[in-house]
Amino acid sequence: MRGILLLVLGFVLLVNCKNDKVLKEVAETQEQIDARTIYESDIVALRYTDFGLSSDSERATNDWQKFQELQNETNDLKKGSLDFFSQDRLLLTTFLAELQTEMPEELKTNEIMARLTALNTKAQKLHSLLTLDNIDKSERLQAIKEYLVTVSNLNLQMNKKFEFDKNNIVKPE
Repeated sequence: MRGILLLVLGFVLLVNCKNDKVLKEVAETQEQIDARTIYESDIVALRYTDFGLSSDSERATNDWQKFQELQNETNDLKKGSLDFFSQDRLLLTTFLAELQTEMPEELKTNEIMARLTALNTKAQKLHSLLTLDNIDKSERLQAIKEYLVTVSNLNLQMNKKFEFDKNNIVKPE
């Protein structure tokens, strides 16, 4: 009887030790996933000045389909969806080229075009960092922040253009 009791006790200890080992491995795996995965809370925690569009800028961009799509994808990014920037590079490159070519004439100023060029650069960088497996989460978050700042600066530049146009400043000849 004593032998059976020791055998059962030994089996229970063996099973519990094995469970602890499995639980520890699961916890370590979850920590590794969390260390690499970007969540909405990570993006919300990024600190930057987010400029929205003024009513004049909204009217000017209302029919600019690619810009509306850019705004939607940027809002999705803020919610933690990295799909648009993780897809095939050709799709992103084509989208960014179409964004620039479909731009309304009234917005084609040197300042806004420069912001679009910066946006293209930051979007391409973000794509590169999101598609590589060996990039740290902190570097990816930094690239997301840079992209969001660039979009914000594009919005600000469009707002400034319309504000300047309203001031009706006469240039000396």
